Amino acid sequence: MKKGMKKLDEVISLILESKLPDQLKEYLKSSSRIKEIISIETILEIEDLYIFYDSLYIFDTSEFSAYTITSLQKCKDLDAFYYYLKKVIDTNLELETKDNKRKDQVSNKKSIPFKFENSIKEFCLLVDKVYKNDKDIDLNATYKSLGKMELIYDLFKNPYHKKILDSGKNVLEKYTKPNE
Repeated sequence: MKKGMKKLDEVISLILESKLPDQLKEYLKSSSRIKEIISIETILEIEDLYIFYDSLYIFDTSEFSAYTITSLQKCKDLDAFYYYLKKVIDTNLELETKDNKRKDQVSNKKSIPFKFENSIKEFCLLVDKVYKNDKDIDLNATYKSLGKMELIYDLFKNPYHKKILDSGKNVLEKYTKPNE
């Protein structure tokens, strides 16, 4: 057996025995593009990060898998892959603590609006682009953001959120029906 084939067999065997999510295992063992760049060390790093996050947090394993795959494809230096993937996961993956005390604090109704501040800011920025009739208006993103804003208002019934929501709806209505 050739040396390259033996190493590939070792990598695939490690993938199958790892504690990674099944959908990630399937991709790693099936993708010929990934097989060309992945190593035993990389698999161990991915598994280490997965075990770390799985031990401490509740998260979507499909998203973890997608970020891992994308990171493998984008990372130019696999020697720094662990840190690259960790940064991508920390920045993008929605993590919920498994610690009950902390979970109760996050669930406290007073602290929840802070979780939505970015959605509110995003809605305002997108509606502002529509209001100013910018060239790079993304109506799809704007309407998704409108849906998030409606959800935020439905959850908290905050009059401030209602004003933002109504103003945004008025701007969007005028933009989509300019001649009426």
